[in-house]
This record gives sequence, C-alpha cells and structure tokens, in this order.
Amino acid sequence: MINANLSMVKKATVLIFLLVAYVFVNAQDSTVLKPKKKKSSIAAIPMINYNRTQGIIVGALISKFYKLNEKDTISPSSNTGVFGMYTGQNSYAVMGFSRLYFAKDRWRVTAAVGAMNINFQFYLEDPTASTGNFYDYTTKANLVVLQVQRNIFKRLYFGPTASFIKTTTTFSFPDASGKDSVSKSNLNSIGYIISNDTRNHVHYPTHGMFLNFKNQFYRSWAGSDFEFERYVVTYNQFFNLSKKNEKQVLAMRATINVAAGDVPFEGQTVVGSDDIRGYSQGQYRNDQVYTLQTEYRWNFYKRWGMVGFAGVASAVDKLSDVTDELLPGVGVGIRFKMLPHEKINIGIDGAIGKSDYSITFRIGESFGR
Repeated sequence: MINANLSMVKKATVLIFLLVAYVFVNAQDSTVLKPKKKKSSIAAIPMINYNRTQGIIVGALISKFYKLNEKDTISPSSNTGVFGMYTGQNSYAVMGFSRLYFAKDRWRVTAAVGAMNINFQFYLEDPTASTGNFYDYTTKANLVVLQVQRNIFKRLYFGPTASFIKTTTTFSFPDASGKDSVSKSNLNSIGYIISNDTRNHVHYPTHGMFLNFKNQFYRSWAGSDFEFERYVVTYNQFFNLSKKNEKQVLAMRATINVAAGDVPFEGQTVVGSDDIRGYSQGQYRNDQVYTLQTEYRWNFYKRWGMVGFAGVASAVDKLSDVTDELLPGVGVGIRFKMLPHEKINIGIDGAIGKSDYSITFRIGESFGR
C-alpha cells in the first residue's frame, strides 16, 4: 500500500510539473492570456492536482478581469469566471463566481453559484481505544452565496451576507435499517460582514492589512433545518522586506472559525486548505478551528517566485481545549506571474502536516480572502 501511494505521488508530481511547464511556456500565448489594451484580461488556466483522498484532480478556471468603469482608477479590477473540476474518486464541482469593485471602491459585491458532489472521508475515534478509523461519505450540494459591502469610513467596509445551501450527505456506515445513513438538510444563513482593508493591492499585497469579521445566523425563518451561529475572524498582515523593490514580502495570517448551537456535520470546519496547508485527509474537523500561519514570498527572477510557509492549527469543541492537540504544517511552493497587469500568480505548494501531506496547484496567492 505504501509503495502504491508513493508511486501515485511520483506520477502525480510529474503530471503537475509537466502541466505547469506547459502553462508557463505558453503564458503569453493568446489562448491562455488575452490582454485588451490593458483594460481587461482573460485567463484560461488548466489545473491538475493530487491528494491522498481524491487522487488525481483535473479542472480548469476561465476568468475575466475588467473595469466596470474605465474612468475609475481607484477601484481594483472586477473578476468574473467559471471553475470546474473532476477527481479520481468521482467527485466533481462546478461554480460560477463574480467579485465586483465599483464607484471608486466604495462598493464591493461578491456572488457565487455552484453544484458539487464530493466523495470524502472523516475520522471517528474509538472511545475504548487510542485509535480510530476513517469512514467514507458523499455530500451533494447546491449553493448560492451573496455578499455586499459599502465603504463607511476610511478603509472600513460593512454590509450583509447570505448563503443558501441544499445538501444531501450519505455515510458509508449503515443506519438502524441496515442501509447507508443519509442526511438531507438546508443550511441557509443571513448575516453581516465588517472589513478593514489597507492592502495596497487585493491580489498581491506587499504591505497593509486585511481584517475581516463575518457573523452568520442559520435560522428556521431563513429556511435552515439547523439553528446555529458562525463567527469567522480573519486577520492578514503584509510586510515589504525590501526597501528597493517589492520582491520580498512577509505575510502573516490568523483565523478563528467558530460555530455555536445545533451545528450539523456539514457545518463543521475541516483543517486544511489555505488556512493550514499539509492536511488533505479530513482527519481533523470540529465546531471550532483556530489557525496561525506565516509565509515568506520571494520574486527571484522576472515573473518567477517561490514561497516558504509554516503554521499551526487546532480543531476543538471549546476554546479551553485549543492547546490540547496542535497541528503543525510546513512547506514550500513555486510561483509564476500569469497575469502581470493584475498581479495574479499560479503555482504549486507542497506541505507536510501531522501524519499527512498536501500537494496543491493554486491560482492566486494564499491569504487572498
């Protein structure tokens, strides 16, 4: 089994680097990047990835960056696109999204709609032993997300947020009737979001900070089958380490993701992704997840760069348990500036966690939200 996994990793790594090399070599080709008088850019980026639970992952992102008002030199470029992926475990996801900046950056609107069928696993500890087992599950979901913010003071933004998610989760272990256990639910929320954004660029900041607080209320009057609250705090800080240019940047990130109340399985947070790279098996999940992470970014040659990062996470039932089991993650990555005008990078991150690892093909930097 170990040799088979190593073989898959080697094959996946070769595929990843072949694909990235192709994209990098053709980065200025009109089929990949289509600049139009520097007023809009279109990126069509293929993606290939690998992790221990999904196997080979293939997909593509098509995204257009543009100005809603060409005379508006203050607002960042807006972005609209579609994304799709399919995995070796027959998981898939399709999503359309848009992030709009307009009226001299006084308004910011984010919207997304998507459908997915994810075959994943969770870890269940045996209370009579010091070990546990992984169990498979499948989640089918349709979602709509909307967020609107208005600049209210200096770099402070405030506005409503709403999400409407319909899920069907099938667990591999049987229920009382002997069939697979199935849970169907609507997870609809209404809330608000407050942001303080002093970054000098939304896609690749070299200095400034982004502090974000989101409070979501899942209530029956909103059509939710479970009643609970979610509190999410995100703090990103960026430092330019070079006085001559912006080729060396230190990024720091801290997150708090707390769900309280009648929290369903689908409402829990899984350790992994950008908040702590190095975890791909879904072993660590809970109602509360806390993370700290720092990343060094170095643009070492023209459009090429590299990153090194380290962090720690904790998934717990309550805050007092946060130091009971710390989950470290460390890794490195390579970057290529795919859209220089928009400062959009693509790249690969490899990271090691506690008895786990991750290999991630990424579009855009970490700490971008």
